[in-house]
Amino acid sequence: MELLKISDEPPSLLNLPADILYIIISYLDTAKSVAHLSATCKGLYHLVSERGWRIFVTQNFNTFTLSEVTSGYEWKARARSLTSQSRDWDKRSFVVDAITPLVQQRWQLRTGTARQSIPSNIIVDAHHRHEGNDDQDFIFWGAGEDVFGILRHHKGPKVRTDETFSRMGELSGYHAGKDDVTCVSILKDSKYNYGQTNGPQVAVGRANGRLQLLSIGTQDFGNPLLSFGDVNPLHNTSVKTEIQALDINYKQGLLAAATKHRILNYSLDKDRQTIHNATTKDHGATDHIYVDDFFDLKGNQADVGSFDFIRSAKFVNDNTLAVGLNKGPQPLQYLEYTPTGMVVSHLTKTKVQDTTYDDRLQTVRAILPVDTSSITSKGGNAVLTSWDDGTVRLQDLRTPSPTDTIFQDNFEITTPINALLTRGLERFIAGSAHNSTLKVFDYRWPKRYYHTEGLPCGNDAPYPAPRSLSVVKVPTFISNRTTCDHVAGLRCRWHTLSRHDFYRPNFNMWLPVFRRRHNSPVYSLASPSDISPMIIAGLSGIIVEVTPKSSTWPATRPYLWSTKDSVVKRRGEMVALIETGSGFEVDDVANVQRMPIVYQHSQESEWRRLDTPQKKRHRLDEWLVSSVNVINPIS
Repeated sequence: MELLKISDEPPSLLNLPADILYIIISYLDTAKSVAHLSATCKGLYHLVSERGWRIFVTQNFNTFTLSEVTSGYEWKARARSLTSQSRDWDKRSFVVDAITPLVQQRWQLRTGTARQSIPSNIIVDAHHRHEGNDDQDFIFWGAGEDVFGILRHHKGPKVRTDETFSRMGELSGYHAGKDDVTCVSILKDSKYNYGQTNGPQVAVGRANGRLQLLSIGTQDFGNPLLSFGDVNPLHNTSVKTEIQALDINYKQGLLAAATKHRILNYSLDKDRQTIHNATTKDHGATDHIYVDDFFDLKGNQADVGSFDFIRSAKFVNDNTLAVGLNKGPQPLQYLEYTPTGMVVSHLTKTKVQDTTYDDRLQTVRAILPVDTSSITSKGGNAVLTSWDDGTVRLQDLRTPSPTDTIFQDNFEITTPINALLTRGLERFIAGSAHNSTLKVFDYRWPKRYYHTEGLPCGNDAPYPAPRSLSVVKVPTFISNRTTCDHVAGLRCRWHTLSRHDFYRPNFNMWLPVFRRRHNSPVYSLASPSDISPMIIAGLSGIIVEVTPKSSTWPATRPYLWSTKDSVVKRRGEMVALIETGSGFEVDDVANVQRMPIVYQHSQESEWRRLDTPQKKRHRLDEWLVSSVNVINPIS
């Protein structure tokens, strides 16, 4: 046996096995540290390029849904994108654009005078897909009886360009109001596409009860491919009422559509579909299928209770559908799919509390499934629901408690939420049901990445200090440590306080509205993927795109697009925002009476009075100007 010898060579990272180096990289908490390691020598450069950036991203952003990429260069680009987005969200650094289809500006002649029609409510969805050598974001929305789309190219010969599409509803015989689009869902898995094409397709529900699968390809945008027929094929006319909501279960190949009182189930699996040729114009497509089965909630009042109508429906796992009801004693219902049919389940979760004394707890507006498997040891199955009392309630279906966490905007305490969207497990975004406010909540769960870790140390507190809407104790730091001691695992005062929830409050942003005079709720929210920088909000008459400032897209987008049937106009907007505190439920309304500081976008930066170190560690974006000019550091 060869004896172990002590080497005379000086210790070096290059002498360590690659697996040990990968473990070291997994502990690096800033992209700057990984980049510095990569710049040490050629050997470490190749090691970081091969797997280092992938390790950094998967370790620090593990709560996001990360699609697989093949090259080290792509992982490095993803690290740059995610770290920049994290910084921009923390600093409220956004570019806001309003997108208006000019076809909305219709005029009707009455007694020789012109009158503008009421702007349509916009229902939007978005999806990211890989097509050959191109990465594409597809944004699809319905505005009244019309449908529109934007195809954004991120690679290939059309990189950094947008293609726009539209199809006017009148071309298919639709009329404003009674034939308006009420819900949309882009197919996220092409194996459920109808026909031989792999191009993008979208399910669209309308107020007239019609449910169709449309092509949203560049050559045949808006063409109907498949219709989803009535419960009873013997009926001469449709008995379906307005399609209120729809969702797709990709594990089971199942589309669930909610009418006002029933849940209709359709198979998207080609092996289980029975295709019928359309013989009447009612179906509006060459082919159609009939419903597989349905569940009549109105007819099961013994289990569900009375209610006005169904508001929302979302699959929360492979075999459970959550349903939100309007004005019912148990407005949140869970329907489980069994071999013998659908049954009401999770009864402990449907009884949030006695609604006798608060009728605002009789309506659930929005439902959002949340995958918490990345922060739990046994997988995750959680659900966010918005209630008419202004709260957003988180339920873990594995626990017996009716509600596990309650979130609430500490500024507009009782304003209901219309739409929900999650960004990993770091934060979720809510759209107001009464005005154009976008409310951003932090889940307050543990996370790995803080952009502040890459900034200089200090013995001061983060500035400007937020103004809490309630009287809370400002966090303190006993030690006067001016620099971090990484060997001992001790942070300086500034880095410690920068991680504290007090200095990371939630915020509300007021979005622009149609023609600046029509107040509008936020009807829908969408993002192409969990890691996309883009948030899309559907309001009345316009959609609003919120993009982190670090994105290069805003400066390269055109002002006007022309489509076959319309023109789409984009304009940059200056917005205002306020910080709203922790975001948890308010026990006593009397405790949240303090006025917030209003920050507004401005063309004139006030940072010129700050020196360079202060600029780097400033808590907010340089183009946000406060109503009280709070920019001086607080020690």
